[in-house]
Amino acid sequence: DEYTRWTKTVKDLTDLAVRLTGNCLLASAFVGYISPFSSIIRANLWKDAWTGDLKARQIPMSDGIDPLFVLATEGDLAAWQNEGLPADRVSVENAAVVTSCARWPLMIDPQLQGVKWIKQRVG
Repeated sequence: DEYTRWTKTVKDLTDLAVRLTGNCLLASAFVGYISPFSSIIRANLWKDAWTGDLKARQIPMSDGIDPLFVLATEGDLAAWQNEGLPADRVSVENAAVVTSCARWPLMIDPQLQGVKWIKQRVG
């Protein structure tokens, strides 16, 4: 029934709107601060420290949120891999940060993987 479907959609969007503040705070911290750290430290920061802090401050956020998927969709990840980006988590997180910034961040790329991806992406 169309009415039931729309009612559920409105409820889901209303619930998401409540959690949007925490989701955006986590994603913006991710973009602003995560880049220089290793994968282990990154995971500890956003999974434990930042998420725990948001919960302690009673800021509503989605359960099991992953800031990567606030910043990018599965389609984005697939497109980046088609553009030559390696599929590992750190590379994908870096791509999410790069594409979420208003300005280009400093990239230290000794293996030239990021350079290759950006050249393929920009043309």
